[in-house]
Amino acid sequence: MINKIHKTKTIFAIFIMVILIIITRGNTNWQSSIIHLPDFTIPALFIAGVYLRTFWTAIVIIISAIAIDNYAIIHKGVSANCITPAYSILLLTYYGIFWVGKYLTTLKIDHNIIKNALIIIIASITQWFIATASYFAFTTSFWREFSLYIAHWSIIEIPLILYWMIAIYSIFTLNHRYLIIHSFSTRKD
Repeated sequence: MINKIHKTKTIFAIFIMVILIIITRGNTNWQSSIIHLPDFTIPALFIAGVYLRTFWTAIVIIISAIAIDNYAIIHKGVSANCITPAYSILLLTYYGIFWVGKYLTTLKIDHNIIKNALIIIIASITQWFIATASYFAFTTSFWREFSLYIAHWSIIEIPLILYWMIAIYSIFTLNHRYLIIHSFSTRKD
């Protein structure tokens, strides 16, 4: 019975994360929306690594991101410019984020907050840099523009991930302290 409850919680958590990824992934999918939230894929993989911890949860999230990208390209007119051999490296970096999440102790404010925050920051920067460098390596983009691209976009895109992580830390801390959602605890198994 406990195993069935755990599976139900896992499926529910993945469902919520995939919905958030659908809502936030891509800048032209939701232009009619008043608010455009940054992509939730990386935070979802951190959550999956910390709390869900199974291979299939990461794969479901990554496949969902691929499906959303394909939908946006085929049906919403988003440019397929990013779909190069570098896209496979992006997917590997996503899986790397999941594995980094497995080394975090929790996503709530506790005595490990500094260590966990540093791990999240370093992992987010590394993932973004590898994904960007692989795009430049596999396309006809000029390497002389790489440092300009890094200087401009890193200070825009990386903090967006960190904003999500601050929100997640706040929500999980409040849920842990005040049991807002009793059936979804934030303890590791």
